[in-house]
This record gives sequence, structure tokens and C-alpha cells, in this order.
Amino acid sequence: MGTKRVGLARTQALIQNLKREIALGTSTLSATTLTSTTGVTAPSMTSKTQMANGASGALTKNTWYLSPVDGAAITVTLPTQANSTKGDAIVVQYNIAIDNGATHKYGTAGEFLMGGSTVYRSTGATGSAVGLIFSADVADGTADDFLNLVGLTNAGPGIGSLVVFTFNGSTWQVEARCTSSGTGAAANLSVFATS
Repeated sequence: MGTKRVGLARTQALIQNLKREIALGTSTLSATTLTSTTGVTAPSMTSKTQMANGASGALTKNTWYLSPVDGAAITVTLPTQANSTKGDAIVVQYNIAIDNGATHKYGTAGEFLMGGSTVYRSTGATGSAVGLIFSADVADGTADDFLNLVGLTNAGPGIGSLVVFTFNGSTWQVEARCTSSGTGAAANLSVFATS
């Protein structure tokens, strides 16, 4: 007498033989946003915007910026948390090195950057790996409301540095990857700070 159970092999064969096609005919698929597995939606950035020399004031969310062309100091704020939406993003691409002694300051007083936000910077280690060894400064989430990229001869941040801000629904987080400049023999001093 047989059993009414379908064995594993039979179940696998049935699943493998299923027709996996969807006939869309003249249907149209559309999506206004794509959502990642973490629930953060990606903004649409269609062009790059040149940041003004000596920039100050608020950055615009969902904008890809090119750093100022003169390398001089800037102080810019992020959009307020109250006016930001989960998935908002700001990117700053460096096609120049920041001048020696100049600081590019990003943040909004009292609106702390997400804990774990990181700035990666060259250590200035000498030898065959000069400019290739990195250290990191990590935001604590409770006091750090600014990212300060500090220009230093032979340390950067240099050409190719990239800063990415994303809003997670309650706070801005940032990842900054700073390249070196000149000989790369000095340590980059970029840090998270309270001002």
C-alpha cells in the first residue's frame, strides 16, 4: 500500500518543471524609487554641480557636488534633519587637493552625525607603501556634528577624495575616503569634531 506523501525528490522535480515566465504583453512596469534590503531608497542624481569657491551655507540634498576649484576653506551645512527624508544623499567629489592649512567643514551644529560614520585618511607611513596605508576616525554619534577635512601639504585630502552623506530617516551618516597629495609623506588630519 502506498503513502500519500510526496517525497523530496518528487517535490524538487515539480518545482524545477514549473513554468517561470511572466507574460506582460503590452504591460508597463514603473517605479519611482528602488528600495534596498535595508529599506533606504536611492535618490536620482542626473548631473554634477560645481561648488562655489569659498562656499558657505546649506548643501542641497540629492546633489552630486564637485569641490571648489581653488582648494580654499569652506564651511557648509547639511540640510536639517527635520527637512530630510530617508534615502536623501549628498556626494562631494574632489578634483583638486585642499590647500595647506585650509579646512572643508561639513555639518550642522547640534545635529550629530550617525555613530560609526567614518573618515579614512592616509597615515603618511614611509617606504614603498607611502600614501597607501590608512587610518580612520569614527564619529561617536553623540557629540560629533561636523566632519572637518583638513588640508596639509603632502597629506591631502587630494584629488580623488570622495565624501558621501546619506540620511537614514533620523540622522545624517557620512563616509569620507581621503586620498593623499604631494609626496604623501605626512599624516592626513581630517577628523569628526564638535565644531
